[in-house]
Amino acid sequence: MKKYFLLQIFYVFLMIALMSLLWEFVVEGFLSLDGHEDFSNKIEDVWATIVIACLALAYPTYKGLSIIRNWKELEKTLINQEMQSDNIENKKLASPDSINIILMDELHRRKKAAEIIKNERHKFFNMLDQLPICFHLQADDYTVPFANKMFKQRFGSSDTGVCYQLMHNRSKPCEPCPTFKIFDSHRTESNVWTSQDGKTYLTVVTPFEDVDGSILIMEMAIDITSEQKAKNDLEHVLAEQEEHIKQRTLELERSNNALKEFSTFAAHDLKEPLRKILVFSGRIQEVIDVEPGGIAQQYLDGMGRSAERMNSLIDDLLKLSQVASQGTNFRKVDLNKVVAEVIEDLEPNYPDSRKNISVQSLPKVDADKTQMYQLFKNLLSNSLKYAKTDEPPRISIEVEINSDGHHLIAIRDNGIGFDEIYKEKIFKPFERLHGRSQYSGTGIGLAICKKVVESHNGELEVQSQPSVETTFTIRLPKSSNAS
Repeated sequence: MKKYFLLQIFYVFLMIALMSLLWEFVVEGFLSLDGHEDFSNKIEDVWATIVIACLALAYPTYKGLSIIRNWKELEKTLINQEMQSDNIENKKLASPDSINIILMDELHRRKKAAEIIKNERHKFFNMLDQLPICFHLQADDYTVPFANKMFKQRFGSSDTGVCYQLMHNRSKPCEPCPTFKIFDSHRTESNVWTSQDGKTYLTVVTPFEDVDGSILIMEMAIDITSEQKAKNDLEHVLAEQEEHIKQRTLELERSNNALKEFSTFAAHDLKEPLRKILVFSGRIQEVIDVEPGGIAQQYLDGMGRSAERMNSLIDDLLKLSQVASQGTNFRKVDLNKVVAEVIEDLEPNYPDSRKNISVQSLPKVDADKTQMYQLFKNLLSNSLKYAKTDEPPRISIEVEINSDGHHLIAIRDNGIGFDEIYKEKIFKPFERLHGRSQYSGTGIGLAICKKVVESHNGELEVQSQPSVETTFTIRLPKSSNAS
């Protein structure tokens, strides 16, 4: 392009020189304008014309070369930025027309990119308008540059006010404003806020940098009014339930106190008449000549047995009520010592108990020692009482630990057994499977056993086959808490 431009300048200069020669040697002679000029004068005029032409063309030549240099730089820049179209890629620009084409293409591309950005921005704003939350941007001068549709519906248009007017209905800014702390901390924060209309919002506030580098606050508020109401209602219900539980606890304490008073009454006032019946029965036999084996003797003996049975019944009822109402005093209890004590106490009524009862090594458990004694005494005496008449009793106490970490203590005997349809019935107070004439007892012993095990957070189960065997299984945790 530069050579082409200089060649054009040379053509102009050559044309000026030729025109000057033509004028001096032809046109002036033809028009009789040369006067008496000689050849040397004409040559001087030609050189003067050429010099003037050179001076006249100097500045246009300089500007033309500058333009060409700028075109070259623009061409290099466009090539480096790969802004040329495919048909001129890796080619040199040969003319201003090609530069103009590229510039027009670049302007068109930028205009198209601006349209795309505008459309995407419009889509983004539409998306924010469709969100079921209040969204807005807040500047440090309290203005709201943008707010979505839900924000405007709840608080008004952001074009007509500042944040403290729209959201708080105030005439001046809130001091201190917790939201504005974000401008200093640059940290995302969240809190629960209740608006002027009584609605509750969960707000999330985070700093946001605008395209011009300024810092804005982006705040999102989710309406949690219904959730907050449900939470408040639940807290109210829980408070009522807690108060109800306190009242029930007081009522249970009063009931337990009344039951303890009844136990004291039963232990003293109910037994006192029984003792007098037994005493007076003995005195009647002393002062009245009663024929041995006669009808009077039978009546007196029956009255004594009934009094003794009533006394045993009162004792068992007291034990049952104490297990049900009194707190348990848990300590480490060696069950080996408890069972040894029980067998020692059973020996007078059931001779050869030591020989008939085999005991594995038993664990130490957290338990109430007195209740453990009652439990094993009732179960072992039950096994001895319901032994077969034609076969000596064989009783074993075995223990294992199951997968849940509980102690399983099995008391197995070869007694008369029973049908398992009665396995729930035998644990109820006063329920008997045999008549009083066959086997003595009050029918409360197994009920006491079940209460004792349950008070230790355990379970008592039974499996039995008539005339084969019966197994009572005690399931106790390694460590217990009062139930």
